[in-house]
This record gives sequence, C-alpha cells and structure tokens, in this order.
Amino acid sequence: MKNPFVVPMLLLLLSVAAEGRGQVVPPKQPLRLGVDAARFRGPDDTTGTVEIHYSIGQAGLSYMPDSAGFNCAADVTFLLRMRDSLVLADRWLVPHSVRDTSEIKTGMNLVGVYPVQLPRGDYVLKAVVRDRHAPQRMDSTTLRFPMRPVPTDKITLSDIEFASAIRPSKQKTPFTKNTLDVIPNIGGLYGERQQGLIYVEAYGLLLGDDRSNYKMRTSIFDAVGKPMLSKDRTRKRTGESAVLVDQFDTDSLKTGTYTLIVALLDTTSAVLTQSARRFFVYNPSMGIDSTLLASASSVPLAIYTGMPESELDREFRWSKYEMTKPEKSQYEQLSGADAKRKLLSDLWRKRPAGTRDEYMTRVTYANANFGVMGREGYRSDRGRVYITYGTPDDFERHPNESDSKAYEIWTYHSLQGGAIFVFVQKNQGGEYDLVHSTLRGELQDENWQRFIQTN
Repeated sequence: MKNPFVVPMLLLLLSVAAEGRGQVVPPKQPLRLGVDAARFRGPDDTTGTVEIHYSIGQAGLSYMPDSAGFNCAADVTFLLRMRDSLVLADRWLVPHSVRDTSEIKTGMNLVGVYPVQLPRGDYVLKAVVRDRHAPQRMDSTTLRFPMRPVPTDKITLSDIEFASAIRPSKQKTPFTKNTLDVIPNIGGLYGERQQGLIYVEAYGLLLGDDRSNYKMRTSIFDAVGKPMLSKDRTRKRTGESAVLVDQFDTDSLKTGTYTLIVALLDTTSAVLTQSARRFFVYNPSMGIDSTLLASASSVPLAIYTGMPESELDREFRWSKYEMTKPEKSQYEQLSGADAKRKLLSDLWRKRPAGTRDEYMTRVTYANANFGVMGREGYRSDRGRVYITYGTPDDFERHPNESDSKAYEIWTYHSLQGGAIFVFVQKNQGGEYDLVHSTLRGELQDENWQRFIQTN
C-alpha cells in the first residue's frame, strides 16, 4: 500500500440469503473481535510500518451447510483516522470452512495481519466485524496508537510482537517477514501449557565504532514490578539490523498481568535500548498472582524502573487531571526518584487495569495537537477536556469564517445523556479557550456566542 492516504472503501455486496439448502448452524458464543498493533521501521525516516493484528472467534460465527461441509465468513471493516481526517477505509471478508460442526471449538480464532505504512502522527482505528450469515450480529473495538518513525541516529527496537507460533517460512504468506512465519497472539494472552513467543527487530546496530557482541536480555515482571524471570543471550553484530526471536515459559507464572522487557546491553552491561509490552497469563493450576490483590507495594511498576527523576516529574505534571488533591500534595513533598516511583506506581494500581496506558495515549495526542507557542497541549483547555473525557463523538470546527472568530464545538453523546464543549480562539493564532459547556461541573455560559463576535 504505497499511499495509505488514498485508499478506497471496498464496497462488498454481501448476500445474506441461504446458500443452498439447509439451515444456518447458530453460533456457540457471542461474536468477538480482538485487535492490536506492532510498529516496525518503514521505508524511510519519515514513515513507519504498523502491523494491525486481528482475531475473530470461530465459535462466534454462523455456519452455512454447503457441498463440502459448512462455511462461515467474517465481514471486517477498518476505519483509520488521524485527528478528524479519515486516513484509511477498507472492508473485506475472512472466510472459513469446516467439514463438520464438531470441529468448531471455543477458543479457536481466525487470525489476520493488516500492514500499513504511515507518517508521524497519532491514529485511532475503529474495527468492526459482522457475521456474514447473520449481519445483525457484530462486534467492534477501538485502538489508539502513536506512529513515530524509527530514528536513524541511535540503536532502537521495534515493538514486541507476541506470537502463538514462529517458524521458518516455506512459502510466502500474509504472516511472512524476514524468512519467518510469525502468527500473532492478539492481546498477548497465554493459557496453561502454552509457550510464550516473541518477535522483535533491532535497528542501528552498526552506528558508531563498536562492533563487539551485545546481549539480548529478556525479563518478566509481575503486576507490581517484581522481577520474575530474566535471561541473557549473546549476539553478534552481523548487520545494521537484526531479527530477535525468543521464548519464555508460562507454566511457572500464576494467573495475572505481566510486563515483558527486551533490552540490548553492551559489553559493560549498559542498556543500549529497550522495548516493553504487557501480556496476560491464565494458569488455573498455579492459582492467582497474589500481587493482583495488593493495593500497594514497595516495588515500582516496571514502566518506572530506571526512569530518571526529571521524567517522573514530567509524568506527575501530565497526570494532574487524574490525581486527587491529596495525591498531588503528597508527590510535591517527596524528594528522590525512588519515593516518586512508588507514589506513581501506587497511583495507577488504584485505577482499573489499562488506565495509565489510555491516559498517557491521550496526553500524547493532546501535546501533539493542542500545543501553542511552546506551551504543551495538555495544559490547554482542549487538552484537559480531551485527556479527561476522551475523543469527542463529533467535532464541529469553524476556523475561517469572515464574520466570527475561530471556534470549535465538541460533542460527547455518552456524558450525562449528551454534552457539548465550546472553545473559542479569542486571539488570532492563540489557544482555544473553553467558554461554555453543558456538562455539570464545567464552565457554563449560555451567552457564549458573544465571544465569537468580531466587533
């Protein structure tokens, strides 16, 4: 896909009439769609490659009898946006057939990969799946991810891709890359007696004069940052880039959430670069990880391990819309990185799983899109609203009207039965100030139209 900004919608005229004689075999479970993404180096230093991985439960589809047994198909739609612009729209069928309905097992998925090259930006993917033989049955999900092209002046790693299988490629398939077939494990969920596999790419290995061997360290931390497993493998610098494949044992891990970190170390054991990703283990024979039941711990979350104090302070500033007044006051009285790591770790442990990831994704978007004249976007009114309430359902923009100042109206359908936020650019080239909202607790001014008047 050479130009992802010019991608036509594939219009599929899907017949839902019965194919042949016989009745549709109803699904055994709800229709479920899983989506995640892994980012790799693109063709140049301005573009990155993202692989969007998706899975659809086979038992969630309806099967139609045919001459060879039974067939089903998932009707998949991808809508990719950057800000309010549609970047990509695509729609296709994922067919599947079985000889007998006894082959339809819960837990078995139709898995696919959708690669696309994108320039720098913050993207939102809306993915929808429908049952071809029962189109009223559907599932959808939203995935947000920033695209940052791989830098050319330092050693870096791609995202970690969790896999259910990695094997030499005998013939090219949609899962083939660098002579390997990598079957993604969407969501990074591993069950009992299931081997953990990872695929990572390293870039910039020949930068500088150092040609000595380096170490690949694979480490696993539990939900509160306690180290569980760690192993090193020595590798040679045989080229500018390298494919790194490793495996880890899940049998010794209790049911819970874990973080896997891949790090490259030089001969002095200094970290050259690292990449981290969460995964999940369901291992009923080992019980539940007791750290999940603890509200706090002296061990910092893995994400804060090694984070310098200046970056901890920056995250504190970014987190102000999530923090309570006592939490802010407590942090401001702390000194030293260790104490600050613990407080930030405790802060996010008190929230539902995934809250920090979602919050920081919104901060990244706000900083990239709402900053003005060196002022970070999270500090603006639009940044605060976006971080606090998420992506609006509707944007109404009025940037260049002759008889009024520039203004925007954001609408959230799910807030108190529907709420709006009105932002006005009072000074040309300046920030957009919040002048009115219908949401309780926010600034309200029914006469907000006076702010957009030019006279």
